[in-house]
Amino acid sequence: MGDLPFPAEPLSVAHGRFLQAHFAAAGKRAWCYFAPFLYSYSLPPGRVVYLAERGESTVLLVQSLGRGGRRIDLVVPPVPMDPDVLARVMDDLGPLASNQLPRIHWVDAQDAAQLDTDLYDVEEKEAEYVYDPKRIWAAEGSTYRDLRKRVRRFQRESDPAFRDMREEDLPLCDDLLRHWRRYQGRKHPFLLDWGYTRAALSSFARWESDALRGWCVEVGGSVAAFALAGPMLPGQASFFIAKTDPNVYGLSEYLRWKVMGELRDYDRVNDAGDLGLPGLRQYKRKLRPVEEVMVYKARMKEGVIKER
Repeated sequence: MGDLPFPAEPLSVAHGRFLQAHFAAAGKRAWCYFAPFLYSYSLPPGRVVYLAERGESTVLLVQSLGRGGRRIDLVVPPVPMDPDVLARVMDDLGPLASNQLPRIHWVDAQDAAQLDTDLYDVEEKEAEYVYDPKRIWAAEGSTYRDLRKRVRRFQRESDPAFRDMREEDLPLCDDLLRHWRRYQGRKHPFLLDWGYTRAALSSFARWESDALRGWCVEVGGSVAAFALAGPMLPGQASFFIAKTDPNVYGLSEYLRWKVMGELRDYDRVNDAGDLGLPGLRQYKRKLRPVEEVMVYKARMKEGVIKER
């Protein structure tokens, strides 16, 4: 466990059902509240996510080891949000943050409204795109003309096979991920989902299918794309991961269209943000989000802990 300020245990797949139910009861809709993501975000030894109980709330800590030394922050505010619990946790974390002010990595709008701005610096992090999967699957009208054209052309030229992911596919998906990184990394070296995508593939077989589903697209007998998704709360799913061979025109649209079809029993699908990339922003807006969910980040202000 290391020198944590209070009893906590490393996050595991076994915590998945508890977290899903706990987040759903609290109405958590932001993408970071998808349990398989939180588990995959933990990448020992450099980054480890811990779960603890403080009062009536669940607390998720993240310990990071970097050039600045060890620091411990909150992944999200306590769930359910309790300002008193948050204050005690942040006070406990202060001395362990390598002389850096403790942070909260993701804060949804509901919790951000409860943060005392005299105590915390709160900044916008990103807007997450939420879709109606039935609309994308139907792809009707002029709004989805470009999507229809790309999907039909890809189907006509590539004769793809879309199917459920199997355990034996995982090494092939890992190869595709490395290929994707070599290509995308030259253009966007700051993309940060490489680590948690690999971790998600490694743990895929340990999740029940009602918590995490996976699909592959075969082109010419080879895996050219894969996706992971799963439920968050009644009526909403998380589109967790989508990776495609970036050299295959139309494959990305086809993959998203097919996965939205698999998720069409949900009213909404959170497909995360756009990483500040204009191309990705344009791509996601073409799928016509029905809502954007704002997510923030927060940091304790200088001197607050000492004053208390």
